Amino acid sequence: MSAEVIRAAVVIIVTAVLVTALRNRLGEYAIILSVVATVVILISILENLFGAIGSFNNLFLKIENAGVYFATALKALGISYITAFAADICRDFGLSALAQTTEIVGKIAIFVLSIPLMTAVLETALKFVGQ
Repeated sequence: MSAEVIRAAVVIIVTAVLVTALRNRLGEYAIILSVVATVVILISILENLFGAIGSFNNLFLKIENAGVYFATALKALGISYITAFAADICRDFGLSALAQTTEIVGKIAIFVLSIPLMTAVLETALKFVGQ
């Protein structure tokens, strides 16, 4: 994993230098290069992450209902990362209103995703209270 992090850091530094050089003359290509580099780096890192998540998920499946909670947490994490990525791209284009809208959509999606989890917690609390 550390080799991938070093490789990612090198790609990020090279991309930053190229984007800075291209920004004044060819701004649209600088944005495209930045997005492509980000996607390539994320895909290479995510390949390693899926193996770790799979083994971690196997532990949660052994505990009653914990697998559902783990899956919900992973979905919320994914939504937050995708939302932040989309909002940052909007800000790079100077579209701050669209970036804020993207963030609001992500927050609403996480809230909707968490409703079954909150319901389960409240039902468990009510069982303890005796209602």
